[in-house]
Amino acid sequence: MKKILILSTGDINGAYEAMYKTALILKNMGHEVVMCVKHKTKNDDFIKVYRHFTPYPKFSLTQRIINKIKSRLFPQPIKKEPKIEEKYCFLSKDELSENINVESMLKIVGFIPEYIFTGMTIDFLNSTDLLNLYNGTHAKIYNITVDMNHFTGGCHYSWGCEGYIHGCDICPAILDDPIKDRAKNNFNKKYENAQKANFQIIAGSGLTLEQAKKSKIYKNQHTIYNVNSLIDTKLLNSKNKSIAKDIFSLSYDHFYILTGAQKMDDPRKGFSYLIEALQLLDKELPAEIKEKIIVLVVSNSVNEEFEKVTFKKQMIEYIKDYRLLSLLYQAADVFVNTSVEDSGPMMVSEALACGTPVVGFDTGIITNMVINDYNGYKASVKNSQELAEGIKKVFQLNKDSYKIFSKNAVKQVEEFSSYSYAEKIFKNILES
Repeated sequence: MKKILILSTGDINGAYEAMYKTALILKNMGHEVVMCVKHKTKNDDFIKVYRHFTPYPKFSLTQRIINKIKSRLFPQPIKKEPKIEEKYCFLSKDELSENINVESMLKIVGFIPEYIFTGMTIDFLNSTDLLNLYNGTHAKIYNITVDMNHFTGGCHYSWGCEGYIHGCDICPAILDDPIKDRAKNNFNKKYENAQKANFQIIAGSGLTLEQAKKSKIYKNQHTIYNVNSLIDTKLLNSKNKSIAKDIFSLSYDHFYILTGAQKMDDPRKGFSYLIEALQLLDKELPAEIKEKIIVLVVSNSVNEEFEKVTFKKQMIEYIKDYRLLSLLYQAADVFVNTSVEDSGPMMVSEALACGTPVVGFDTGIITNMVINDYNGYKASVKNSQELAEGIKKVFQLNKDSYKIFSKNAVKQVEEFSSYSYAEKIFKNILES
């Protein structure tokens, strides 16, 4: 049994959920696990909130008066925040700072960890804090790529920038910054800390695996494992696919296209290309066929442009209950993902686990989880025509062919994205 520390800013949704699943998998393997977070939402006892209490200094009346005069005469300059191009999600502002107290964290955790796994730790801790943890514990540290941030100078998405390969000398994300070399300094510090503590990387998708292998920080790592979204197949499976439509009062005579994201107006999610693809299908398909197609949209906010889609649409509120979400995936005939810049999304593997073929752009998790003419179709990124063709191909499958696609979708997840698959990877890591 190993003593393992999981570090994440939160414990729910997206990147944070991935680390929560990592903790569950390692606990189920019999290890002693604590997940330390800045913000706790779930009730699990193994999740602990980091706090560092510094005793407030007691000053004499004279000293307090002196301090007050000093603050008025010599006010602290207001730090100018950099202007950032939002799409890059440049959130790692300072890799040189120290944000946690190692002694305080270890007191909260309750043991000296042998292994530390991190995901997204924005506004919580950085690579310098990880180096300090390494120096205080000598634990083996593994960073999981819930996005690109572990090997960039601050960005979570590259949008084609290859700075992470060379060293982030020039950063397109920073539009105006009094500290011109912020990305470069961040990158150099990450590289230095990774070398000192021998950080290792674990990919979270096919795309981030390829990126990590090219990155300056991790390109020399001998083996980079890929955990592919970490899907709990006890919750997400195809066992009720034959009756799922009944639960949502959907017709068996119609073809349901499921799509969604927390925010449809996020440019990374590429919904404008889905709209274009549906408009192309609208022109190609005869009226009697179009009548059989319905688009199911799951989102907290729906893009106004979506009103241009002439196919029948049904809006569904964002679902947080995995049991209900599993049934919705099973009720759909195809899941369409139009992300153009994404390390996931998890919804792709979730849909596949539920026996639903996937059509989407060749990026993120689709890169290695969706195989043409096997469990769905991949389109070139931003190619709406190819996206439309992929949807049409799934629509035109006969019942027997569709069943084969559905079984292949489940098989792909069981082999490369399930908890049992992840257990094998973590076993290799912990026994190496």
